[in-house]
Amino acid sequence: MLTLLIGKQVLAQDSLKTDKKVSILPLPVIFSTPETGLGFGALTSGVFNLGNRSNTRTSNVQILGAYTVNNQIITRINNNIFTKGEQYNLFGEISYFDFPILYYGIGNNTEEENEEELGYQIVNFQQRLLKQFKKGDFLGVQYRFSRVFDVDYSPINLTDSISVRGGAGTVSGFGPAYVHDTRDNVLNSSEGNFLELSATFHAGFLGSDFNFTRYRIDYRRFWKLNDQSVLATQFLGEFNNGDVPWNELAQMGGDQIMRGYYQGRYRDKNQVALQGEYRRQLIPWIGVVAFAAVGEVGNSIDDISISNFKWTAGGGLRIMVNKRERTNVRIDYGIGNGPNGLYFGFAEAF
Repeated sequence: MLTLLIGKQVLAQDSLKTDKKVSILPLPVIFSTPETGLGFGALTSGVFNLGNRSNTRTSNVQILGAYTVNNQIITRINNNIFTKGEQYNLFGEISYFDFPILYYGIGNNTEEENEEELGYQIVNFQQRLLKQFKKGDFLGVQYRFSRVFDVDYSPINLTDSISVRGGAGTVSGFGPAYVHDTRDNVLNSSEGNFLELSATFHAGFLGSDFNFTRYRIDYRRFWKLNDQSVLATQFLGEFNNGDVPWNELAQMGGDQIMRGYYQGRYRDKNQVALQGEYRRQLIPWIGVVAFAAVGEVGNSIDDISISNFKWTAGGGLRIMVNKRERTNVRIDYGIGNGPNGLYFGFAEAF
């Protein structure tokens, strides 16, 4: 009921701003995820266009501050900005987390009874600057910085290995990125394609305490079936090699892909995942979705096998808070082969 009231309030605000170039949506947030339990806070989203709508897609900046019943503090700023004519795209995140988590070890077959609690604080900064060299094609560079500190755990069993792999430290990486993006709307795509190919090299001369390389493939495709229905698919691959610290390993789960799994329930150097989602608009400001996904982590690519894939499926509700930009508040519930989770967020999962 609270979420519905929020949706109606923002719709009323939005109706007064349809002719303005900038739309700012403040939202109280109540959520529950496998990683946080019950949480509450505030989300402010700024949606704006820096050019002509005929050749420049909408930009957005989101600011989140939240606290959970597990004594977790979450502060995050996300940005996806297109300059006039989409000559440049700036995409990234600045965040701070004080985030006790559950740790199960490394690999695709870790047991529930291995569960141990691990606390730490982390500061993240990552930005990707791209220049468009052909319609829909962008090339550029990215930089990421992450600092883990105040690691707190009792070295009973699994967490004993964290001190060996690095309980705290700095990660600093730089590398190239290519993006092909023909989506009609980056917050709620109904047609088009998205492909990201990137590599990030973390090394001592960049100030990193760990030397490793990360390669990433993210491919999404969207089909507009009719005026009310969209089919969306995504393939995600993350591949790391070198001295990868525990918190930088590929982590299965979360609110974007493999929804329903505790993020990091399974972690290792490599991950592949595939998901599909059917989206249906019921009335102008209410929609529903159904989704399913499979995925796996492994120490090497050879370790990844279809026969070992984990699965998850679920559904969700969409409340449109900005009709002009087609932006939604989303509420998803995912069920896996064991875990499940409830998610609240702004914009689509992918």
